[in-house]
Amino acid sequence: MASKNDRVNLSTAEVLLACGDLQGLTVMSEMFAGFGCHSPRKVQTMADAKAIVKEKIINLMIVDSALNDAEGYEFISWLRRAELDPNSFAPVILVTGHTRPSQVFRGRDSGASFVVAKPASPVVMMQRIVWLLNDTRKFVSSPGYCGPDRRVKALGPPVGIKGRRHDDLSAEVGLAKTPNLDQNEIDALFNPKAVA
Repeated sequence: MASKNDRVNLSTAEVLLACGDLQGLTVMSEMFAGFGCHSPRKVQTMADAKAIVKEKIINLMIVDSALNDAEGYEFISWLRRAELDPNSFAPVILVTGHTRPSQVFRGRDSGASFVVAKPASPVVMMQRIVWLLNDTRKFVSSPGYCGPDRRVKALGPPVGIKGRRHDDLSAEVGLAKTPNLDQNEIDALFNPKAVA
């Protein structure tokens, strides 16, 4: 999580901002100017976004779910499979006003590195950028998905704190303390019996 002391200099980064709404694009541009990125590549259509990633190396992409000629999900899916090294592997933050779980899953499944709900505050956006700078997830390419590994490491409870299930029985099975059942006894367990 980003703190007040975190500093990220985006002045030399090539950033693509893609949003179908001109006002939304202006807001994103002003936010990134505050982060030091004074000349991001701004587009409103998937066609323009494709043209830019084909000709320039982009370090970070912020893509709105609604572009003028397509959905942002489509652009991200195309990008991940386009074999445009290194742009196909660049971090992509999907910005969407629809944060129902199905839409978040759709963004994740299209290959977005992160999904951020609108209106995205500068603090939240910077937190996501800082997180992506430290992201060590592998890139996965399979017939059904192409993008960063969707699994985020589960590191367990913090050091020195017992987990919620710390008093569970051990997963190791020891030796039997009584003789095993014979087949007749096992069959009897599965046969219904009349109660007297």
